[in-house]
Amino acid sequence: MPAAYVGEGQGAGPLFVAQRAGLFLKEGLDVQIRLIEGSRSVVSALLGGEVSFANFAAPALLQACLDGADLVFLTSGVNQQFLGGRPGLTRVADLAGGRISVGDPGQTGDLLARYLVGVLKREGIDDIALVYGESNRARVDSIVSGRVDAAVITPPLAIEARRAGCRFLVDFADHGLNFTLGGIVTTRGTIDTQPDLVRRFIRGYVGGMHRYKTDRQFAMEVQQEYSGFRDQQIAEETYDITEPGFPRAPYPVTSGLQKILDTMALTDERAGWVDPRTMTDDRFIRELDERGHIAALFHELSRRGGGAS
Repeated sequence: MPAAYVGEGQGAGPLFVAQRAGLFLKEGLDVQIRLIEGSRSVVSALLGGEVSFANFAAPALLQACLDGADLVFLTSGVNQQFLGGRPGLTRVADLAGGRISVGDPGQTGDLLARYLVGVLKREGIDDIALVYGESNRARVDSIVSGRVDAAVITPPLAIEARRAGCRFLVDFADHGLNFTLGGIVTTRGTIDTQPDLVRRFIRGYVGGMHRYKTDRQFAMEVQQEYSGFRDQQIAEETYDITEPGFPRAPYPVTSGLQKILDTMALTDERAGWVDPRTMTDDRFIRELDERGHIAALFHELSRRGGGAS
């Protein structure tokens, strides 16, 4: 059964951990994970039936739903994003009159930057220009070289930038914009016609989330494998900075989705009319939680003398 992810970031970690640990196989699912470049392409693959589930960021789902697609988040995830400043830039206030590299229009970096620009403007920090069109790697190169003043970046590339002398000026988690901005997505058609498939997939994924949170070495090994980052220190720092954000019970969270919809509404009035709860379906997580399945996973770890954050 095909499932998709969009890039090397940490958000896909639990999906890969679940697969590599055999947790989907325990549910009778032979899950094959495919890299599909670009969230819009993943949306097309879901709607066209090429994949049944996907892990990707919120903006593409929100835009697709505004355009009439019947997609929903089944879980939250982690999409840890930072505003990294060029070497020597140490204060957000120094961004006045500066330039931020954000990636492509309408994608996560763009929407986070537009949200932040609004916050900073209210604080008197103004005249910030957004620079479009750079890939994740190019954004890191741009701040390291000083071609731009800051960029929206995510681990593990963000860790690489920090090691090169860039400081994290903003942790978007402080604005409630990390675990709400990614997760597992499917179509309502899949839920309606194959609820048991969805149930088993989510049970395997939750097991992967548990294994990610409680088996640091295995999680790092898996991330190094799928991301291509072989540097052990980057793997360790990526895990340590992101693991606390992965919830034990990954309910879809609408508060961050609302903030992104509010930002989208500045240029697309349709976003102002939408209730983000219509873009989530938490029944499968809630079922596992209320039946004690998630608590039992962590209780078993404690009984064996292990630890979990």
